[in-house]
Amino acid sequence: MCGIVGIVGHSQVAPLIVDALKRLEYRGYDSAGVATIEKGELGRRRAEGKLINLERRLKDEPLDGTIGIGHTRWATHGVPNETNAHPHFSNGVAIVHNGIIENFAELRDELTRDGYSFASQTDTEVVAHLVARELAKGLKPVEAAHAALKRLSGAFALAIMFQGDEDLIVGARNGPPLAVGHGEGEMFLGSDAIALAPFTNSITYLEDGDWAVVRREGVTIYDIDGNKVDRKRQQSLSTSFMVDKGNRRHFMEKEIHEQPEVISHTLAHYVDFVSGQSKPLDLPFDFARIGRLALSACGTAYLAGLISKYWFERYAR
Repeated sequence: MCGIVGIVGHSQVAPLIVDALKRLEYRGYDSAGVATIEKGELGRRRAEGKLINLERRLKDEPLDGTIGIGHTRWATHGVPNETNAHPHFSNGVAIVHNGIIENFAELRDELTRDGYSFASQTDTEVVAHLVARELAKGLKPVEAAHAALKRLSGAFALAIMFQGDEDLIVGARNGPPLAVGHGEGEMFLGSDAIALAPFTNSITYLEDGDWAVVRREGVTIYDIDGNKVDRKRQQSLSTSFMVDKGNRRHFMEKEIHEQPEVISHTLAHYVDFVSGQSKPLDLPFDFARIGRLALSACGTAYLAGLISKYWFERYAR
């Protein structure tokens, strides 16, 4: 799963965001990036591979700013490289995303017809362009984000930042968890409380369909229809040594709801979601020359083994 961090603070946030992203490494990732706003202008640094590569990039090319968003990416749409790494930009909009935008192909076609070009293979860039298009229509940033969210289908957590506004991050959740952290004159967003543990233990978990306007003085949370809602603020006991279950009742429930995303990540190794075509398999052996396979499993893995048995016998002969 991808990891998201956002900070609206009063000190330089880039190193803080990288530190928070390190606490999300357990989720798995293949690239990382950070974006900040300094003197009204968006800046971004991204790197393929481990966070140490991003740290080296930031050492050579520092990012200033007291507001920022960061991301660790586990590739689904598009290969793991710097171009596909988050954050993605579009005409003054910066965005990071965890999850799958299921209707990205039709939205991509629609935006292409409207003259938007795509620098990456990701579904995330569609969201950035959607928000930018709403801004171009004259909507204010919060209104533009809400309008774009209503066009999305799928499972996603988002953090959106706007050039020229150094006191605003819009967060949204529909499936993957997203937590709001409360500080003193600063606010935080994170994929779970572990990422925010160094900054605060006062946490509000967004519920499915929620979106949040995060500013230094606090957060306002809305449902998908734009109605203000109250969500419980709680004290988190999370540390970097714990795996957080978000606002799920238990880890099994969390794992159940993560299944669509995990399956998408698995299929991404074999299917190009942009073209809809399967990727050629480069195997060191020929299935046709193998006379017998043995699968060993128990529990639900045994059921998966039965499906594999059927597929091997039907397609690999």
